[in-house]
Amino acid sequence: MKPIQVFIISQEEPFYLPKVIRYLVEHLPQQIEIVGATRLNPHRKNKTMKDWLLERTAIYTYWELFITTCFFMYAKILTKFTGLFGVTNFFSVKAVYNEFSIKVVQTEDINSTAYLEQLRALNIDVILSISPPQLFGKELLNLPKIACLNAHGTLLPKHRGVFGSWWMLFENDSEIGTTIHTMEEKLDAGEIVWQKAISTPKNATQYSIAYHTKKIMAEGLVETLTQVANGKIIPIKPIYKTSYHKAPTKAQGIAFHQQGKRVVTWANAKLTLAKRF
Repeated sequence: MKPIQVFIISQEEPFYLPKVIRYLVEHLPQQIEIVGATRLNPHRKNKTMKDWLLERTAIYTYWELFITTCFFMYAKILTKFTGLFGVTNFFSVKAVYNEFSIKVVQTEDINSTAYLEQLRALNIDVILSISPPQLFGKELLNLPKIACLNAHGTLLPKHRGVFGSWWMLFENDSEIGTTIHTMEEKLDAGEIVWQKAISTPKNATQYSIAYHTKKIMAEGLVETLTQVANGKIIPIKPIYKTSYHKAPTKAQGIAFHQQGKRVVTWANAKLTLAKRF
């Protein structure tokens, strides 16, 4: 029997996505084959890198920005080091694809005609959307034979939109988790096919919540693809109240810290800079 042909659309990011994709590839069901992947720039298509940074300066303290910069520099130095000496790079999505010989299809626009033609040639059954910074258009959504599946790091339909780990912490959620759902043109909508919640860890930060939800996401992607291979995708009835968020404002960022909450601390290095889940 021919394997289910899966294509991944994600972004380059050093801390969590390399772990997610590595876990997925290493635990892939035998009936599943990853036929290609796209690695987008981390900022959204209608945003510049300056916009990306300004969104974060609105909610990070200077100390948190310093810690984050140190984390990025550590990952960048190790990436450079591994490139020179040919050892495994755990902090790059590109490196994971190279290590496992996954075909990379690059584009600036996932809805462009040229890109869609390249994907059609791959005869794709399932497209996995893992934190891409661009919205899927109608043609892309209709391209795979089975479905486009999105992995979202909140308990949908609660916290639709962006900065989910921040909003879970800001709103004092007692549970955190991840949802995998079919995709439609409306953001973070579609039928839920997998969902898992855990209690919010003590002394949680935005970064620690991101780690735990991405770990759950990796496990959920494997379980969901196993269900796809077995032809047993069953929609799940939503149990959480719907909410939608944009990027937090500066005023909300101030309120966040006044409540004693933190985006990141030095203690988060153990999880954020871990090589694997």
